[in-house]
Amino acid sequence: MEWLESLAGSFTKPIVTLLLLLGVWILYSKTTGSKKYQQERPSKLKELRKSGVTAPAVILSAKNGIVDTLQGNRLMHMTLDVEIQPEGGAILKTTFKDWLPVGRHFVTWGDRPEEVGKKIWVTYNPNDLNEIFFEYHDKERKYKLGYPAFAKLEKRNAEIEITGEEAIATILETEDLELVHSYEKEVKTVLRVKLAVTPKAGEPYSAETQASFANSALHKYAVGKKVIVKFNPQDRTQVAIVRSMG
Repeated sequence: MEWLESLAGSFTKPIVTLLLLLGVWILYSKTTGSKKYQQERPSKLKELRKSGVTAPAVILSAKNGIVDTLQGNRLMHMTLDVEIQPEGGAILKTTFKDWLPVGRHFVTWGDRPEEVGKKIWVTYNPNDLNEIFFEYHDKERKYKLGYPAFAKLEKRNAEIEITGEEAIATILETEDLELVHSYEKEVKTVLRVKLAVTPKAGEPYSAETQASFANSALHKYAVGKKVIVKFNPQDRTQVAIVRSMG
């Protein structure tokens, strides 16, 4: 019996080793393929946007996949079954894989029931549903559509802070523009701010601007608070908030 056990053991060890190597190879292949797709994704999506259709979709089912971090964001290469709902068109169903943002707590196997029912936006080729990319979750739509214009305004305001004339202003109105990515909403807020500006020379006047504020400092930029601003002397409606007066 001992020789039989010894013989079985001599076969078991190579099989276990082979299975381990096979598992490592499969994981390596999936990881390499996913990362290659991730690297090629931006250019392919940019090209598809030129002729494709961007529309809302509802997630019917989702499965976990490889996890990676890109520019500080944790992403998962999920497999999604979706129902695309183009405006004025027929509902379409398809399955595709793409990188989606995930929270800190997740598992890397099995189904993702927490994704089912969520509304997302996708861009696809109406003539070939194999060409499809995830754009963003519906809750991020306002941010995705509005933030580029704010970023442009923020750049202009940065120039005004350097070259503009200083004045004191009183905050008349504020509005949360919801132009902050969900990952940063606990940290900062983008506000539209209406101001009564009192320049050192000339009559007081009203102006509006937009700015990003740390949530911990929002109380300093409430209605009625005074702030230091700078304005463009060639166009006084262009105003940048420099700092709070307390």
